[in-house]
Amino acid sequence: MRPASSFDFGLTGFAERFHQDWRHDGSAVDVLAALLGPDTDPREVEALRSDALLMRRGLTGEEIETLWGAGTGGTFWFGPDGVWPSGPSWLEVIAERCDQWLRTYGEPEPEPEPGRELADTVAAEIRTMTAAVPERLDPGHAVADALLRCVQVSPDLAFRWCLRIARLRGWPLQRSQYERLVALGEQFEYGEFIVSDAEYLTE
Repeated sequence: MRPASSFDFGLTGFAERFHQDWRHDGSAVDVLAALLGPDTDPREVEALRSDALLMRRGLTGEEIETLWGAGTGGTFWFGPDGVWPSGPSWLEVIAERCDQWLRTYGEPEPEPEPGRELADTVAAEIRTMTAAVPERLDPGHAVADALLRCVQVSPDLAFRWCLRIARLRGWPLQRSQYERLVALGEQFEYGEFIVSDAEYLTE
């Protein structure tokens, strides 16, 4: 379910709220509650819920934590000394709060998940992009591996995670790569800035 927006949405859009100074806004649950206001677009809530459930059901705890950690620029980490005990339990809270919101304010009409047929294309672009990433920007290829696993769960979500993490970590792009990413974003019917925000990475 895609909101009518030019910007990122769902779990990857929510991750943007965990910037360097996000703790001034309260706890992680406070940040979630700020998103889930009475005037929030129901399609945004459904997109967030769907992304959380897809990752929770399809990825390991380590893969979830790798993508969320990279996608929040290292400002949100898990474990006994972290922001939250575990990645899976965090996604459960997100999905539960979205369910509560949708029961209260109404659910949008369900739509099929977009872009399943683009899985091979997304995986190929992730491999191309991450192959050029220096070891220091993805130690042990943990993020690259988690992204490829995420493609099996949702090509759409994996592509959005890849774009977000590439921006945060400064992964370099060739101009031809970027143009392919733009075309792929058009196939997913993304808003204007989801892919174009990564243009500055081109060499």
